Amino acid sequence: MTDERDEIRRRVDIVELVQAGGVTLRPYGKHWRGLCPFHQDKNPSFNVTSSTGRYRCWACGESGDVFTWVMKTQNLEFGDALKQLAKLAGVTLKHHSRQDPVQRQSHESAMEEAGQFFRDQFAKSSVASEYCRRRGLDDDVIKQWEIGYAPDVGEALAIHLQRRGFSLAECETLFLVSKDPTGGYFDKFRGRIMFPIRDERGLLVAFGGRIIGDANPKYINSGDTPIFRKSRVLYGLYQSKERVAKERVAVLCEGYVDVIACHRSGVKTALASLGTSLTEDQAKLLKRWVDKVVIFYDSDAAGQKAARKGIGILEAEGIQVRVALMPAGDDPDTLLRSQGPAAVARAVDEALQPLDYNLQALEKRLKPEQEEFWTEAIEILAECSNDLELLRYIDRLGGLYPGVRDVVSARTILRKQVAKARKVKRAPVGYDEEGSVRPTAPEPLPPLNSSEVILFCALVAPELRQAAWLFITRQMSILMTKSALDLAAAVAAAFPDAPPDGEIREWVHRVEPEEMCQFYCDTLSDIRGDNVSEEMLSDAIQSLRDHVEGQEVEIMKQGRTDDKDAQAIIERLKKLKPKHEKEKKDDLEGLF
Repeated sequence: MTDERDEIRRRVDIVELVQAGGVTLRPYGKHWRGLCPFHQDKNPSFNVTSSTGRYRCWACGESGDVFTWVMKTQNLEFGDALKQLAKLAGVTLKHHSRQDPVQRQSHESAMEEAGQFFRDQFAKSSVASEYCRRRGLDDDVIKQWEIGYAPDVGEALAIHLQRRGFSLAECETLFLVSKDPTGGYFDKFRGRIMFPIRDERGLLVAFGGRIIGDANPKYINSGDTPIFRKSRVLYGLYQSKERVAKERVAVLCEGYVDVIACHRSGVKTALASLGTSLTEDQAKLLKRWVDKVVIFYDSDAAGQKAARKGIGILEAEGIQVRVALMPAGDDPDTLLRSQGPAAVARAVDEALQPLDYNLQALEKRLKPEQEEFWTEAIEILAECSNDLELLRYIDRLGGLYPGVRDVVSARTILRKQVAKARKVKRAPVGYDEEGSVRPTAPEPLPPLNSSEVILFCALVAPELRQAAWLFITRQMSILMTKSALDLAAAVAAAFPDAPPDGEIREWVHRVEPEEMCQFYCDTLSDIRGDNVSEEMLSDAIQSLRDHVEGQEVEIMKQGRTDDKDAQAIIERLKKLKPKHEKEKKDDLEGLF
């Protein structure tokens, strides 16, 4: 496994991998820098270094290598990330991942077989066809979305899968069949319109079934299975991903029919969160594809509550959010059927900023005369990160503030209340004239100290590595700071005989423990090490010697020659002093 991982690290450039994941990177010395995809980054905090094969956000602390990147950005287990990267790198894996590939292939085949069974049954069912016609789903839509039908027969799918050679015990783990008390199997889905759920790669991983008629439950959705985690998949992403990736926008709906209604209306970037509230994992998945999401949930109380929750989850991932409004009682599907495609497209185009949406929703529920109105209004305004926008809303609400006749005074009161309610977690950010975030320049870094110069020479400068490495292994313990000494010891333990050969990304993971490996990579990611030179190395070594020499002089002045600590320093100095004055003027090799 180690050899395969090393080969993948060697072949896969992390800069290219991160950029392919939608992060814009710009050169920064020998490194690359951009906005962090793991938090709401307003200043470029995300550093990617090709030589080490690692990334690091200096703001939120996220870090890792190519494997970590794929696992976190695509919500994959290590085995799946390994297979994906191996395919990208052209590496043949000799070891099995946690799930046996043969078993996974069997699972995928069973799902495809079930999907074909449901489609075949739909073609035979006048009840299913008539239901879809009433919902405005024509043949093209049915074909495009692979809509099927689960017959209202207890064992139809189970018998079919068994005849095709599939293990019903395995099919039970896929949420296709259930086991009865006698040991027999019956179908999970019966008498339902079936919506296949494909993941972003196009694999059929789950189903959603809508009952025909008014029985409950209205929908049954696949539970988590060996090949499906509903909190990590978005319905419709596979069908819309090309448009979504191109436009960097997604329209988030509640259900299958709503997604299809949006696509029928020309809104081709619609997708849904599988009958559950939007999860953080789904938001992270969206972040890979889009910069903006329009929430297009039902207009009922449950839908609006879910929208408010979704706003927070999406904004936490740094995604720009808008919320589409519809007439009371409508959803995208009913809006399409009652007012036509233009109404659906218009609702999306006219979507409101979250603050506008929240205030409008508040004004529908409460009146300005009520104390609860202002309690909630202050909380809503306190979430506004754009000061210019905030002033606009305060100006509008100031005229409604009860008990204060002077509008100017009312606005002052509101500003003070909002300021008190705000919980600022990071330093305030400047804004330009249009209210957009104005990036601030990073604070200049302090110059490298002598220990750091030697570390950089040993770790990032091939032409100086041997000389610096000799100093580290022979004299580092005499001079270096504890943190630098710990790092040197960890690297030396991994490579006791000589500095490691080859690209850093091929061997850095061998430095243990993980914290020390990260410390090592942080050192490498520091732009201050990009311009180390032979002169800097020579000066750094001499500076450390001078420091110890100064300690000896101080000891002599204080008369501490009998002190054990003082004696230890003097002994160290003896080891460091050149035997001949000529060595002070010699080249780097002479320094040792």
